[in-house]
Amino acid sequence: MELITETYFGWKPLAHAPACPSPVWDDVQVLHSEGVRPGSYSADQHHTCTHPDCGHTNVFDRVQLRLLCQDCTTVIVISGESLVQVITHTSATGWGQPPTELAGVWLWPGRPAIEGGQPHQYLVTRQAQAVTPDLLYGIITAYRDSEGNRRWIAAAVPAPDGAQQVSTLRWRHASNGLTDLTEAAAWIADAELRARRPLVVAV
Repeated sequence: MELITETYFGWKPLAHAPACPSPVWDDVQVLHSEGVRPGSYSADQHHTCTHPDCGHTNVFDRVQLRLLCQDCTTVIVISGESLVQVITHTSATGWGQPPTELAGVWLWPGRPAIEGGQPHQYLVTRQAQAVTPDLLYGIITAYRDSEGNRRWIAAAVPAPDGAQQVSTLRWRHASNGLTDLTEAAAWIADAELRARRPLVVAV
């Protein structure tokens, strides 16, 4: 399964011209065609890569994607060999859905574990702006306990030297198993305040 950090992070927007008045792509088109491999191959001579999925011919299936912005007149063409086109829905990707506000924080869903199911993980921010590594505040991830009940682990305040690891990231704070998503969101919202509370010992 794709990690939620791969779903949201690492993707870069395609740039428009500087000072474009409306940086939105007006037209997006795809072209499937036949490309010719570079090199001096004769009719009976083929390239000799070892990839098992390669047909070892001198032509290949090519996919090109082009985007147009009429405001800044920028055109971007992306081309690749034998690319796979997948048409899906935000309910299956997680990415593309609006965040949900819960307990004062915003939850950004990952992929559901099964079709039509609840997401397995959520990234958490303290505002509704698009989630980025700089705005990331927490993560919530699901697991099954020994009795098969769904439980949640929450972590807050990402830090490379954090003592806790949840998913692929390290965190300053992490919870024990929590019973539901609302409890996990509330735990994250209160994580830093909880860490600063003085310990009171009755004697």
